[in-house]
Amino acid sequence: MRYLLLLIPLLSSCASSPRSEAPPVSDADRIVRELCDKQMALLGEESHHGSARTVAFKAELTRRLVEECQYDAFFIETGTYDFLHIQTLLKAGQPVSDDMLVAAIGGMWASPEMAPLIPFLAGRLRAGTLAVGGIDDQINSGTWAQKEMARELIPWFNGLGQAECGEAFDWHLAWRYDEARPYTAETPKVLLGCAKALESAFSKPGASATQEQLQLARNLVRNLTREAAARARKQAQPDGPRDWGYDISRDRSMFMNLEWLLSQSPQPRKAIVWTATVHAAKDMSSLESDDRQRIPLGTYVRERFGDQSFVLGFSASSGRYSIGTSPHTFDLAPATPDSLEGQAFLNHAADTRYLDGRQLRELGPRVARPLTYSAWTKAPWATVMDGLLIVREESPSRKAAR
Repeated sequence: MRYLLLLIPLLSSCASSPRSEAPPVSDADRIVRELCDKQMALLGEESHHGSARTVAFKAELTRRLVEECQYDAFFIETGTYDFLHIQTLLKAGQPVSDDMLVAAIGGMWASPEMAPLIPFLAGRLRAGTLAVGGIDDQINSGTWAQKEMARELIPWFNGLGQAECGEAFDWHLAWRYDEARPYTAETPKVLLGCAKALESAFSKPGASATQEQLQLARNLVRNLTREAAARARKQAQPDGPRDWGYDISRDRSMFMNLEWLLSQSPQPRKAIVWTATVHAAKDMSSLESDDRQRIPLGTYVRERFGDQSFVLGFSASSGRYSIGTSPHTFDLAPATPDSLEGQAFLNHAADTRYLDGRQLRELGPRVARPLTYSAWTKAPWATVMDGLLIVREESPSRKAAR
């Protein structure tokens, strides 16, 4: 009885105290929960790649997906060549520095917001617990591909008896064209012939080329095929409409690279794909703009992986942005009340607002700018992406100090 009397004040105290409320779930937590069980996480961004808050969010999200959700691959929309070179070095037991990964990713993301992610990726890459690769066939400035790849190719061309090809690539990759030797519509045709000869040699049974070298040649062929076709069309129609074939071919090439990268593992990977939303989009046919003619990378991903893939877009209600880490910045027109960005912050005080697929469907077709900050586009956005994070005020990316 004495013990019961002692318990009564405690029970009374518990009954009278207010029940503690669970802390609100953050936008980042909601997104991690949605992505954790997926196989392919396509992390988009606005097409100018110059949004600091977006990059910072994506960098932290990438870290969490690897640590908390066991994602084991990180692929980014940049030239594949440097990453193929890095893989060759790793297989040979040679050192791969953080700076090599910085150069491979390229100057578009050489910002303070991206910087913390580099040692995280590089450490796991060297440990063999994370695959890292580029999915684009374009050649980026300041990379191993631009500075040194020609020297790797010249001995192969000499072995094929095509020494002029080595000189042509050395000239092209360093972009030494001038009035005496200009870049013309014939230039990519010549380079394409050289690249095809290289691919053919690397593909022959018994060839001594590595898988990485063959993949490098294939990407050169795709890049130069697209460039030669674009130059020919431009020459035939100097004032013709935009060449959507170029964009469609590039996205298709990115998917082919993604498939190849995934095929290098005997086990299915959980992959993060860091790219622009115009490439990540699962379908663009419902856009009320010329972009509806695109067939983006994300369309091929959705066809192969279905609901095991997830497209996350990003946008902003106001602020400024840049083109990559260039010093020139541009104002974002404040979002109108009827836009998707405007609706997101009605009666919402936080700095970000995450709209999941259900919310995007409920909001219906609206003007928004997750694809490019330079134009508003109307669409039923749930058909384009699976979720959208909107930043209240974006800021431009700045070049990281080295």
